[in-house]
Amino acid sequence: MRQTKMIKALLSLGIAAACLGDVALAVDRQAAGQELTRKPRTVPIYAKNKDGTPAAQLTPADLEVLVSGSPVEDFKLTKGGSQDKLVFLVFDTASISSNLLSKSKNIAEKAVSQADGQVRFVVMSIDPFQGLRAIFGPSTDKESVIKSITKSVTAKQSDYFRSREASGTGIRDAYPQWADKTPSRMAKQEKDRDQQQDRQVAAAIITSLRTLDEILRRFPESDKVVHLHSAGIALGATTNRSLLVFDEQGDVSSSKNVEVSSPDRVLFDQIRGAGQSFKASGALLFLVNPAGTRVGGDSSTSGEQSLQMMVNESGGRYFEGADKDIIQALATTEEGYYELSFPPLLEIQEPQVAIEIRPKNPELALFTITHLHRSRRFAAMTPEEKQAVVLSVLTDGLVGDLDLKIGSIPVQVQAAGDEVQLTAQLPLDLSQSEWDIYKVWRERGKGVVAVDREHVLSDGPLLTFGMAPKENAIQDAVLVHSRSGTVLVCKLKDEPKS
Repeated sequence: MRQTKMIKALLSLGIAAACLGDVALAVDRQAAGQELTRKPRTVPIYAKNKDGTPAAQLTPADLEVLVSGSPVEDFKLTKGGSQDKLVFLVFDTASISSNLLSKSKNIAEKAVSQADGQVRFVVMSIDPFQGLRAIFGPSTDKESVIKSITKSVTAKQSDYFRSREASGTGIRDAYPQWADKTPSRMAKQEKDRDQQQDRQVAAAIITSLRTLDEILRRFPESDKVVHLHSAGIALGATTNRSLLVFDEQGDVSSSKNVEVSSPDRVLFDQIRGAGQSFKASGALLFLVNPAGTRVGGDSSTSGEQSLQMMVNESGGRYFEGADKDIIQALATTEEGYYELSFPPLLEIQEPQVAIEIRPKNPELALFTITHLHRSRRFAAMTPEEKQAVVLSVLTDGLVGDLDLKIGSIPVQVQAAGDEVQLTAQLPLDLSQSEWDIYKVWRERGKGVVAVDREHVLSDGPLLTFGMAPKENAIQDAVLVHSRSGTVLVCKLKDEPKS
């Protein structure tokens, strides 16, 4: 009875195998290209004329291309997208109210429907408490992408019970706890609460953008475009305030007292860093502000300053206005999309190389990346990066263009004291070598993850290890052979039929 109970506690091992379909596309693309280092590289380019219209007839003769400062002649130019193009649709539900989120979803759905059928899409959201959350993809199935946006991208800004009316989402308490206090004191407390909430939103956005940067860097072989829908970090969060009290009666809201304000330089540096990270990871940023001019730029609720800062640092594009205007602007921009293909860059050994693509005609303007990144092997990653990849295998499938061979492996489970013993049969050619065993516990409904790594030297085709069941947790085990890039998700063997 006890053995059966403990085995049932680990039945979640079978769940992980269902996630492998999400990463199958990345694995297939790697197999098709043989060694990633030998695959021709492509670079995304958006071209427009001086009058703002898309440059629809661009040819290689119109461009000058340099890699590490040296001119390159044997490149190709293709109009439109391919499976090298990867578009991240990221919805910042921490800053966008429910009515504005409907606008963003409409814009994104139209952009997907008008896209080339080969383009891959990833749908993600920034949630106030969970941070960056992968929802769907990568996928070229436009209908499924749109369905995931419609059903799974939901408003979360109401989780912060904002007091100001300008945001359009607050629910004001008609009988607040401090109703017996003076109006001036009430106003100050309300102002303090607003700033605290704005700082919480800012922290969620900054943390999520850092996670997004880590994910973008896993796709060095893809032409990455990020459509970030965000109302930005409120101006009220970027200001440090302190009060010099001179009132002898202790009334902090007295006109005798002086409030001193100064920019929060740490937060501004984080916003700039978020913008720079897009450029460093080789991603092009399209920033869509659904709020637009509804809130004045000098209002404490406006996030326009942070968005403009991010766009300037990333070299990205900024879109605002009515739904139809943004939809038209994005569609027009896509008419000028090209992919420039280099020959294999075998002679380049650096982690990244500088590239420069310049129009020969001064009437042309180009929007493109400035660096090419080489793929990294799993073995060259930091422990934190390796753990993040393992979790992606189990959850969102955003493993990236890594040189990994991902599959599942059946295991047998037996009770052994307070643990269970899992026995897996390794591939014969890797049966006597070093393996990393990642044991993962994910608490249901809490977003809490615990990971334990064990490094072992297998001496035969059977590898046995222990794992302690935890109550109310999804439990998985992943075997990683770093040298060959083999990743095996443990799956329970089917029980014999009686």
